[in-house]
Amino acid sequence: MFHLRSATRLGIGSRFTLGICHPPTFAPKHTFSRRGVKTPTIDWKPIKSSVTNLSKAENQSKSPVFRKFILGLMIAMPVISFFLGCWQVKRLRWKVELISRSEHLLAEPPLEGLPANLDPSVILEFEFRRFKVKGHFDYDKELFLGPRLRNGELGYLLITPFVRSDGGDPILIERGWIQKEKVIPTRRARGYLAHLAMPQGEIEIEAMFRMMPKKSTLQYDHEPGSRLFHIPDVEAMAKETDSLPIYAQMMYSLKDQPDWKSPEEVAETKTGLKWLGLFSNKKDHSTEHIPVSETDSTMEWQEFEFFNQGVPIAAVPKVSFTNNHMQYLFTWFGVSIASTALLFYTFYKKKDLLSAEKVIEAKRREMKKLL
Repeated sequence: MFHLRSATRLGIGSRFTLGICHPPTFAPKHTFSRRGVKTPTIDWKPIKSSVTNLSKAENQSKSPVFRKFILGLMIAMPVISFFLGCWQVKRLRWKVELISRSEHLLAEPPLEGLPANLDPSVILEFEFRRFKVKGHFDYDKELFLGPRLRNGELGYLLITPFVRSDGGDPILIERGWIQKEKVIPTRRARGYLAHLAMPQGEIEIEAMFRMMPKKSTLQYDHEPGSRLFHIPDVEAMAKETDSLPIYAQMMYSLKDQPDWKSPEEVAETKTGLKWLGLFSNKKDHSTEHIPVSETDSTMEWQEFEFFNQGVPIAAVPKVSFTNNHMQYLFTWFGVSIASTALLFYTFYKKKDLLSAEKVIEAKRREMKKLL
């Protein structure tokens, strides 16, 4: 007992099992290590300072000219956009009246004949007005405008001078679109639709006046002597063909024209074999043509036949003006409202900056007094 207490006081661990005293076991010593690097006890999280009105005013005071320029733009933007919106209101009213007038002229019955002396300056008042005129085409002066794509096929617009029977200078007639393989006239003069591809003699056509856009300074001038045009330069076309600078489009129609004669019929007529039908057993091909039909669409040719035979596919008679002024109107008025709201917000925020500038100026005066 005395031995156990003594061992306990000495810090020696002892175990007793069945009264047998085991040899003492000493506890391990604690090891200590020293740090070679001292870590500072500061917080590494960066501290972000808020930008005060004083610092903002100081930075903005360094560029007064740029600030005045931006402020002038902000003041001018609502005014300019508002007047542009008002201008678009006038443009919208003008375009609606123009489309209405053009549709009214297109719906009018066609004019029967044209005066011998046509003034090109008054054609603007008769744009989209239909007319009928008698005469013949001058195929030696055909012009080609393009290239133009139609249903994925490459071709050209065929423009031919039309010599009027009632006198006067010829006018330019856009007959329609033909594929590029039919540009050569001899390829259009053969076939069962030759009387429509290249009608001979005096015929009557129906067309409507058109005003083509003027050539801009950025577009190339036409090469004199060439029959190919890339833009509808009416002045150059008239000079090339010795015609009046009057442009007209033939009406889209798939109906047959029994009175139109083909080159073969004209050749047979010149030989005198068909004189009164006494010396020939051949029938008049004009009677074999499909008659004009106003109601039955089955008595018309198909468009693919015109395409294959080289018959010009004329333009559909419609008013082609675009009217986007309503979108422009809302756009400009929207910009005016948004810029006005931004301008008022800028003036509202500027009050705080002006007060901060006053504080800075007061502190500068105090510093001057101290110095």
